Amino acid sequence: MIRLLVLGVLLMVQVLTATELYIRNLPNGAKLIVKPREDTEAVALHVWFRVGSVYEKYDEKGMAHFLEHMLFNGTEKYKYGEIDRIIESLGGNINAGTSKDYTYYHVEIAHPYWKQALEVLYQLTMKATLDPKMIEKEKEIVIEELRRGKDNPTMVLWEEFEKLVYKVSPYRFPIIGFEETIRKFTREKLLKFYKSFYQPRNMAVVVVGKVDPKEVEEEVLNTFGKEEGRPVPKVQIPTEPEQIGVRFKKLEDPRVQKAYWIIGWRVPAIGKKEYMGLLVLNEILCEGRISVFYRELKEKGLVYSYYCGDLGRPRDNLFVISATFEPSKYEEVKKRVFELLRETYENLSDQDVEEAKKRILNSRIFEEEKVENEAFDIGYSYTVVKDLDFYRFFEQNLKVVRRVDLLKIFERYLKEDKYSEILMVPKKG
Repeated sequence: MIRLLVLGVLLMVQVLTATELYIRNLPNGAKLIVKPREDTEAVALHVWFRVGSVYEKYDEKGMAHFLEHMLFNGTEKYKYGEIDRIIESLGGNINAGTSKDYTYYHVEIAHPYWKQALEVLYQLTMKATLDPKMIEKEKEIVIEELRRGKDNPTMVLWEEFEKLVYKVSPYRFPIIGFEETIRKFTREKLLKFYKSFYQPRNMAVVVVGKVDPKEVEEEVLNTFGKEEGRPVPKVQIPTEPEQIGVRFKKLEDPRVQKAYWIIGWRVPAIGKKEYMGLLVLNEILCEGRISVFYRELKEKGLVYSYYCGDLGRPRDNLFVISATFEPSKYEEVKKRVFELLRETYENLSDQDVEEAKKRILNSRIFEEEKVENEAFDIGYSYTVVKDLDFYRFFEQNLKVVRRVDLLKIFERYLKEDKYSEILMVPKKG
């Protein structure tokens, strides 16, 4: 990797790896990552911030999500509703997402209009007005969203599951927060959170599509590059202690007619060396019609539906299996899941592993044909994994996974005496 000193400011100079990423560290601390592509007429523009609900203090619970709402309510340049109108008039799409680990804002648009889209994203993320009247209006909207979530049994189930798993980690709190905290949000509190985390030293601008990287850099320097970089608050996110034994909780709900079940194990965090083995194991167990669980659970009628996979977390990660089935089949389903895990461990072959790796790579190639998916993968790698090499060398790192790596995942993590489990069944009478 070549680095040059430009005008006394350290800037990362373009390094064309196999994935042709053009990377700059801007003078104010912002990161710019561009992936030019000539195979498309589209451009995806993302702005990522390393802040989500796990970065909040207790009296701030729900603030990261609330701010996402607020930023669409007016900026110094655009009035309420104008941002959506501009992007839609250009045939583009604009949206945002808040998770427990990150927040991002994105536009997908035809390449002639990417500069207008960049200006919109700049205004949206850096120049929000946070009008007090709009804050009060938005509180009612978000609280109604929270209440609707409480009316959704599956959302209740997942929230209760995470409270069962996490006793110390802030992952145990819902992204949307609580009515009691949302009600007490003031402009002063929101502005402090906004200025702390929505700033150059805590952000990445990711652009993928039909663009000239140097032209993108110039536009970013004239927008995001003008903002002041400030120290980012050091948030101590406690690590969840190792779980001892099995945890189980049963819920009864009159709104459901079938059983909803989740079981989960603590597994390696995304980006760790063992993680690639977990991805291959997930492919074998969960993905597609040839997977173990599809053939043995879904196809044979034992469950109505199932999901499994890890949550992609940079700490305290989980591998979960969830399913819906007739309440009377609970014991049978659980027994069969453990049997399938044991059988997979005992019968796993080198060929199984190699075929799963090929499927993952083929699927990734297909998914990243869409510029928005590739921009997301890049942003996630930088912001959440905190390592762009996770994206850049994904294929190389996946290819070296061997059967023994999957066996170690079984032996170290997917244990029959150390998991968390929650069951929701219809309430009788």
